[in-house]
Amino acid sequence: MDEALRSRAEHLREVEGLSLTQTAQTLGVSRKKVTRLLGRPPGQSPAPRKRLIDPYVRLIVQWYGDYPRLKAIQVFQRLKSYGFTGGYTAVKRYTRDLRRKRKVTFYHELTFLPGEEAQVDWMQRRLPFGIVYGFVYLLAYSRYLYVHFSPRCTMEFFLEGHIEAFREIGGVPRAHRYDNLKSVVSRRKPELAYNAAFLDFARHYGFTPRACTPGRANEKGRVERVIQDAAAFIETNTFEDFDDLNRRFGRWRQDRNTRPHRSTGRPPAEALKDERLQPLPHLPYKPCREISVALSKTAFVSFETNRYSVPSPYSDRPGLLRVYPLRIEIFAGDKLVATHKRLFSQAQTVETPLHRERLLAITPHYKAQRIERLLRAMDPAIDLFLTHAHHEGQDPQALAYDLFKLLRGVAKPTLVSAVKAALSLHIHRVSYLQGLLSPQPQPDHPVYPQNSQLLDISYERRPLRDYDELL
Repeated sequence: MDEALRSRAEHLREVEGLSLTQTAQTLGVSRKKVTRLLGRPPGQSPAPRKRLIDPYVRLIVQWYGDYPRLKAIQVFQRLKSYGFTGGYTAVKRYTRDLRRKRKVTFYHELTFLPGEEAQVDWMQRRLPFGIVYGFVYLLAYSRYLYVHFSPRCTMEFFLEGHIEAFREIGGVPRAHRYDNLKSVVSRRKPELAYNAAFLDFARHYGFTPRACTPGRANEKGRVERVIQDAAAFIETNTFEDFDDLNRRFGRWRQDRNTRPHRSTGRPPAEALKDERLQPLPHLPYKPCREISVALSKTAFVSFETNRYSVPSPYSDRPGLLRVYPLRIEIFAGDKLVATHKRLFSQAQTVETPLHRERLLAITPHYKAQRIERLLRAMDPAIDLFLTHAHHEGQDPQALAYDLFKLLRGVAKPTLVSAVKAALSLHIHRVSYLQGLLSPQPQPDHPVYPQNSQLLDISYERRPLRDYDELL
């Protein structure tokens, strides 16, 4: 009976490939009895089974001797070219001990002298009203913090952030530490090259830009830690718009600057007094970037999906766009031909009515309608002014033309301000606007005494020595 059981066990193990446990369960006996039937004393491990990877072990060891940083997937792809039919998991399991372990990195604690360095970086968050970019500026010695949020993180906002930070701290540190931002670093290979526009800015303010070494997060760890704290504040609060965000974050920043810092034990605002900052230059720097553009045949310039008008005579020629944080200037050659408020929405058109004056002169049949449409699109207050005037029986096209003529003598914001003042008083007449924009001089009303001889009164001046006696 044991002989039959032994034959059955050997068949299950060698032919069917079952394990000892599976063989014991199939035969209905204990695992120890199966081991005894197969001629192995209890406790002795079975002979190791041949693996598909065994013939390639020598190659794998040789590869890791030459290239210690090989990844398991790279070894698997190499083995496939040698006819390996096993899976990636087997390769990954076997090479686990051969792959070089990541070394633990240690850093020296960085210390800074007063006025030596500032650390600068961007932070980005998505809020209900759009993506916001926070310019974060931290003095390495005093830990004084400056932060301002903007709708973009382009060069003009980057420069403006520096300028406002310099103005607040009252000077300029001797060096600034940056991540490898495109606004600062143009390339790292074959050698480190800084952005030419930013170098001009650094030269103007007299500081040295320093780019962090890749993989060395400790070089600007102080500003990285601040960004974590700022992100936690944003995630636990709600904001209506950019103004609300900057206002409330400003209060948080002010409170942080007046509390003792966890590392220095001093409030950053107090330690700021010890910073040895370089003085600000006398000449201001314009935070802008320049872009070559084409003025279209319809006298528009496209920028960030929005269209801005230029005077019709300058259409269909090359131009230059000078982009500031809140406005754009358009040049044709060296001549400034248009200035517009910058838009941050999408697919909008800004058109100044006076830019079409020459075009309207050669198309009189189209002139009145075009002027009215231009004026209505210029500002919602003007559109409302014309609508109310039309309801009162005035001709909106004639009224629009009168407003158009006023634009020749005043700036657009001035006209809009006058229109808003008229709307607040429920007045919808151009004559009222004319009085606001160019008030008539009031005639003099001199006062004459009834006795004309009083105008001829004269008196004798007293000598100064008489006043000396009163002292």
